[in-house]
Amino acid sequence: MTAIEPFLNRLIDYAGLFPPAGLDMLTSIRNYANYRSGKNAWALGRLIVPVARLPEFTAAMMEVGSDEELTPWLLGALSTGNAQQDARLIYALDQRVAVVDVLESKAADLVEVHKLLSDATPNTTLYVEFPLKNCRQIIPALKEGNARAKIRTGGVTADAIPSAEQVAEFLVACAEAKVPFKATAGLHHPLRSVQQLTYEPGSAFALMNGFINVFVAAVIAYYGATEEEVLAVLKEHDPTAFRWSSHALAWRDQELSTKQIREARENFAIGFGSCSFTEPIADLSDFGWLS
Repeated sequence: MTAIEPFLNRLIDYAGLFPPAGLDMLTSIRNYANYRSGKNAWALGRLIVPVARLPEFTAAMMEVGSDEELTPWLLGALSTGNAQQDARLIYALDQRVAVVDVLESKAADLVEVHKLLSDATPNTTLYVEFPLKNCRQIIPALKEGNARAKIRTGGVTADAIPSAEQVAEFLVACAEAKVPFKATAGLHHPLRSVQQLTYEPGSAFALMNGFINVFVAAVIAYYGATEEEVLAVLKEHDPTAFRWSSHALAWRDQELSTKQIREARENFAIGFGSCSFTEPIADLSDFGWLS
């Protein structure tokens, strides 16, 4: 075992329903079931499903069937924007099959954040996505409301990708406020690099964030790194700058023990949603970081 195991533990939420994959419900469920029983299941987090599609999820699960030893599944659900509708659909779910323990929502400003906090569905952890320009204002409010932050790190167009500077500011703001976060979109590849934006032939290319960059940067932010230090990790593109041993992860001249990694992952850098589970794993194997 190397430090990459605690680093990756349950890191990747599977979001196959969403672009650029855009799979149907049945295919997404079958994929997730296969990943749960595969050799890399330890790196797999929740299945991401819109609350509005929970009835469709239930019907598809009845068709697929489930492994009784592995149920219930844990779901991260995307809010409908209506708290009462969210609660009704979540509570209608058969908890012997799946449990929604994470609810993800969006807010345009502080007023909407406070509304989300006041309407929060009981027994779920709330993640709020918001414009990054407002992070210094909104993140402290999330702390007060015992909610978490969500950052969109990419998309199917180049203008949906935040700059490394924006991501650094977000990570440091979350670390300073002690607000856990998750990321979503655009993190199929480990390191910052130019990649295709979609799987379509002739897709445009863009400079994309890497999930190793983002989560190593998050871990050092958790332990007090400056915004400049966090930014340097986010901009790293050389795989040889990262070294994984049995007891630590080293990035250039900085070292993080497996104990530090576990603590930061558990309390701060929670995970990221990806429409592909196999692609991130394959890239890590290509780097020789996973066997």
